[in-house]
Amino acid sequence: MAKLFLHAAGVAIASGLALAAGGAAAQQPAALNDQPVLVLDPGMHTAIINRTDIDRTGQFAVTASDDKTIRLWKMGPKPELVTTIRLPASTGNIGKAYAVAISPDAEVIAAGGWARWTPEDPVDQVYLFNREGKMLKRLGQLASVTDHLAFSHDGRYLAAGLGVGNGIRIFDRNRDWALAAADKDYKGTVYGLDFTADGRLVVSCEDGFIRLYDAAFKLIAKQKTSVGQDPIGIAFSPDGRKIAVGFADARAVALHDGRTLSPLDPPNANGVDNGALATVHWSRDGRSLYSAGRFQMQGRNAVLAWADAGAGPRRALFSGAADNIKSMRVLPNGNLLVASAEPHLAVLTPDGQPQWVQPSPVIDSRAQRSNLSVSVNGAQVDFGYEQGGRSRARFDLSRLALSVGPPSDGMTAPPRQTGLDIKDWVNNVRPTLAGTPLPLSKYESSRSVAIHPKGDSFVLGADWSLRAFDASGKELWRRQVPGIVWAVNISGDGRMVVAAYGDGTIRWHRMDSGRELLAFFPLLDKVSWVAWTPEGFYGATSGAHRILKWHVNRGWDQAAEAIPVSEIKNLRRPEVLGIVLQEMETARAIGLAEMKRAQEEVQLRTRSKVAPGARLHVVSVGVSEYGSNAAHLRLNFAHKDAQDVIAALDNTQSGLYAQVLPQQITNKDATRKNVLDAVKAMRRNMAARTGGSDLAVFHFSGHGALINGKYYLLPHDVDARSTDDITSSAVPINELREVLAEIGQHGRLIVLLDACRSGAASADGTSLGVDGGQLRAALAGLANVTVLTSSDSNKPSFENKAWENGAFTKVFLQALGKAADTDRNGLISVDELMSYMSKQLPQLTTSIGNQSLGMEVRFQSEIFVSGL
Repeated sequence: MAKLFLHAAGVAIASGLALAAGGAAAQQPAALNDQPVLVLDPGMHTAIINRTDIDRTGQFAVTASDDKTIRLWKMGPKPELVTTIRLPASTGNIGKAYAVAISPDAEVIAAGGWARWTPEDPVDQVYLFNREGKMLKRLGQLASVTDHLAFSHDGRYLAAGLGVGNGIRIFDRNRDWALAAADKDYKGTVYGLDFTADGRLVVSCEDGFIRLYDAAFKLIAKQKTSVGQDPIGIAFSPDGRKIAVGFADARAVALHDGRTLSPLDPPNANGVDNGALATVHWSRDGRSLYSAGRFQMQGRNAVLAWADAGAGPRRALFSGAADNIKSMRVLPNGNLLVASAEPHLAVLTPDGQPQWVQPSPVIDSRAQRSNLSVSVNGAQVDFGYEQGGRSRARFDLSRLALSVGPPSDGMTAPPRQTGLDIKDWVNNVRPTLAGTPLPLSKYESSRSVAIHPKGDSFVLGADWSLRAFDASGKELWRRQVPGIVWAVNISGDGRMVVAAYGDGTIRWHRMDSGRELLAFFPLLDKVSWVAWTPEGFYGATSGAHRILKWHVNRGWDQAAEAIPVSEIKNLRRPEVLGIVLQEMETARAIGLAEMKRAQEEVQLRTRSKVAPGARLHVVSVGVSEYGSNAAHLRLNFAHKDAQDVIAALDNTQSGLYAQVLPQQITNKDATRKNVLDAVKAMRRNMAARTGGSDLAVFHFSGHGALINGKYYLLPHDVDARSTDDITSSAVPINELREVLAEIGQHGRLIVLLDACRSGAASADGTSLGVDGGQLRAALAGLANVTVLTSSDSNKPSFENKAWENGAFTKVFLQALGKAADTDRNGLISVDELMSYMSKQLPQLTTSIGNQSLGMEVRFQSEIFVSGL
C-alpha cells in the first residue's frame, strides 16, 4: 500500500491516502479571457453532456457539459430549467465541465473539468456554487483536470477523480472544504467514484484497477477486473454488497463484492455485439441494474436493465438518444434520468416509457462531410438538419433567407475531396497525405476534408481544430474550434472556408488565415435563425436573437455572466452580414466609427475591462546602446525606431482594435531575457482569445549576425568579443521562431526586422551583417506570419540623421498614413503595406545605397487604420 502522510502532524504511517490540513502553495492561474465572448443559449446544452447527478430527494438534477455550463433542473412530471451556471472560461478547453455533483441536501453544487489547466500551468480546481449559481468557494491546486465528483451520503465529503496519474482528492465540508485526503498512486485517469451509506468509497481508473477505501479513506482493496481493461462507470448497490463496473472497451458489465472486490458472476451480456457499456447505475431498491453507453439495438442507443440485482433476465429501454449515453441517475419514484452526448436528456419510467424528453437544440452535422455545399462566393450554403444531411435547407446570406428543400440549381457545390492523395481522414487519428501522417493532437481524430479549387492546398476538420495545409503537407494555419468539425468546404472563388461544427453552427473563415468572419445558427423549427460577426453585429428572425449572448468572465472567484446581445441596440445590423463576406472584413462592411461605437456600448453594458473584438499586440525592440562587451556596435536611432513604432500603433489603431497591448523595450532594458519574455507574453495574450482575429506585431531594430549558418538578433547584453560569445548571449532566431510559430496558431503576426545594419563586426573582426534574404528565409513558412526585412539580397540597411530613424522603420511609419491607403477605405491591407514600402524604401535610400524591402507574405487582410 501507499504511504499516508499526515501533513498537519508531519508523520508518515502506512495507508492508502494522504491526509492533509490544506492545499499546496498558490500558483499563477491560466489566463481568463478578459473580453466578452459570444455564446449560444437556447435553454439547453449545446454540446456533450458529460455527467448528471441528483439530490437525495430527487427534487433537483444537475448536468455538466462541454459547452462550459452547469444546468440545474427542477424535477417533476416536466422538469424545468432553474439555473444556468457559466464557468469562468477561456480559449480551447478551459471552462469545459466534465464533472458535477449536488450535495444530498441540494445546497451545494460542485463542478469541475478543464477549469484552468494548461501544460505550462498545471493548476486546476473544483468550483462550489449554491442553487442560485453564486460561487461559494474554489478548491484548487489539483494539478489536473477533474473527471468525476461525488458527495458522500451524509454530504460531509466531496471526492474528486483527477486526470492522468493524479489520483483522487477528498474535501471535508465540516472543515470549510479543507483537503482531507489524497491518493496519488494512480497510473491513469479516474473516471468513476461512488460512496456507500456507511462511508466506503470505490474508485475506477483507466489503469485497469478498481480501488476500495474504508470510511477513514484507508485503501483496503485493489483489484483488476476480469471483464475489461478500461473501467469507467462504477456504482455500489444500495445495500453496499455489490459493485457494478462499466467499461470503455467491453460489451459487458462486471460485478464485484462490495467489501473485498472479489469478482462475482457478471450479468448476462449475450447479444451485446456492438459499442461498449461504460455507464452503470442501480435502482433505489437494488433489484435492477442499469447499464448503457455506445450499445445500440435496432439503430437506437439502448439502456439495458437486469432484474434480480443483475442475476436475472435482461430488457432494453430506449430514451430516444442517438449518441453515446454518458450518465444515468435513478429518481426516488423509480424513473431513470438519462443524458447523452448529442446533447439529449430524457426521463424514462421503470417500464421504459419516455415521460419527458429534452432533445438536442442543434442541427446534427455528423456524416455531412461530403454534402455540405457552398456557392462560388460563399454567400449560399446547403446543409442538413439531421445526421447524414437529411432534411436539407439553404441559407442565403445575400437575401438573409432560410429555405427548406433547396433546389438542384447548381448554385452550390459539395467539397472537392479528390486530386490530392489524402487518405484515412474519416474518423481517424492518423490521416495521411501521400503516405505521410498529417499532424493532429494526441487522441484527436480527423472528421472532414476539402481541397482548394486550385488543388494547391486543403483544409482538415478535426475534433479540436481546423487546419489548412499546402499540397506538400506543410501546415499553413491552425484554429481552435467550438466543436467537432463534422463538415468543411471551400468556396469556389477560393477565398473562404465554410465549416459545420458540433455546436450546431456553420461558420465562415478566411482561407488565407483561418480567421473567423461570420457564424450562423439555425434553430430546429426550420424557420428561425441567428447569424453574427465575431464583434457581435447580428441579424436574426423574430425571437431567435434571444439565444445569442455575451459570456463575460468575472474572475476565477465568480460565475461568469451571460448578457443577451439584444440588449445592445446598435448591434442588430443584418444588412452588413452579406457585405462582410464580400469585403472579408467587418470594419470595411460597417465602418470604423460604427464599429467603435458598438464596441463601447458592449463594454459599458457587460461591465468588461476590455471591449469585444480583435486586439493588437505589439512588441517593439530597439537597441542603439550596447553593453560593455559590445559597445562598438552603437547605433543612433534604433531605440527611437522602437519608440516611434509603439507610439504610432498605440495612438492610431483603436478604431480597428478593441485594445492595443504595447511592449516597448529599448537599450539597457533590451536584454536577451527581456526580449524573449516579451514575445512569450505576447504569445500568452494571443492564446487567451478565439477566432484568430488578433494581430501581433514584432519589431526589432538593431544588429543581427549570421554565424555558421545560424541567425542571431543582438540584444543589449550581447557579448560581441567573439563569435562563440555571440552565440551564447544573443537571441537565436530558431528559438524566436518557435514562439512566433505558436503566435501564428492563435492569430496573425507581422514580423518587422530592421536587423541588417551595415558596418558591424565582432571584436575579433568577424562581420556581423545579416543578409536580409537569409534572415527572412529563417522565418519563412510560418503559418499566419508575414515577415518584412529591411533589406533584400546582400544590400545593407541605413539610418540617417535627416530621418531620425532607420530607413525601413521610417517607411513603415509613412505607410501608416493615408498614402498607403490606395483604395481610400480608411484601412491598410497587407497588400497595400507591401506595395507602398517596396516602392518607397528604394526611393528614400537612392542616394546612399538603394535599400530594398524583403518580403515573405503568408496572409492577406486589412491590418491597420490609415491616417497617421
